Amino acid sequence: MRKITNLLLVLMLLGSILSVAFAVQADEDDQGTTQDEDQDEQNNTTNMPRGHHYGNDTEREVGIMNNSLGARIRLLQLEKALLTNILKGVMTVQVLKGLNVTTTELEHILGNLSEVLENVRAADPAANDSVQVFVELKNESKNLTKQFRDTLRLLLDNETIAMIKEQLKNITSDELQNCSMRLRHWIRQFNMNQLYRLYGIIGETNTSMINEYINGNISLDLVKLQLRKMVNQMAQEKRHMIFSEIKEDNIKKKIHTQKMLEDMEHHGNGNGHGQPY
Repeated sequence: MRKITNLLLVLMLLGSILSVAFAVQADEDDQGTTQDEDQDEQNNTTNMPRGHHYGNDTEREVGIMNNSLGARIRLLQLEKALLTNILKGVMTVQVLKGLNVTTTELEHILGNLSEVLENVRAADPAANDSVQVFVELKNESKNLTKQFRDTLRLLLDNETIAMIKEQLKNITSDELQNCSMRLRHWIRQFNMNQLYRLYGIIGETNTSMINEYINGNISLDLVKLQLRKMVNQMAQEKRHMIFSEIKEDNIKKKIHTQKMLEDMEHHGNGNGHGQPY
């Protein structure tokens, strides 16, 4: 029975550690990429936490925006999503013109998306209103990309749309690749800061693996594996102490995030429920 209790404690501790250390998940991927399924939109708009009308996805995203580094990452992720959608939209318009389909409305939407992109690039991650700016621009982006998708469905049948999407699946550009490189750099910096803090709580002084991760020599998964091994080797009393400290920190961050969203709502900022195409 004691072994089972210890195992559960280890799992709970690891869950708390990873939720803090990797609030930005795997550095090779961004959060905020395009999605195609209507079911995703339904999930994002029905799973609402109590107290405010922002979805779980928004609450998770702004949770790391309590400093300029976290805000910079979220704005870069939004920039990447916009770049991807605009690039796909431009290529889609070119295909439609080849099919002699009128694209005036689609081009107008792309123009509006380009304006949102410029606003995202101009946003200051260190500003006091960076969270509000991010949420507003993200909602505007999602509404516009939903307009594009809905308009496209009026022009083409589902089979043709699916064919175009398949052709555009791996589309890229130098601008998009540059954005991805900058995003990867800042995400690694963010994870490094969190890892150093966790290593300090655990009492680990050998941080060579963190340096290897920052230099791109090892993956985040290997660092996680090291954390698991360290936790498994701890005495039960040490595990309890670390778990309590991290749990308290997680609760404080969640309360802070929910308060930020509630304050934004009280100031009259609505939440759009659009979605990238």
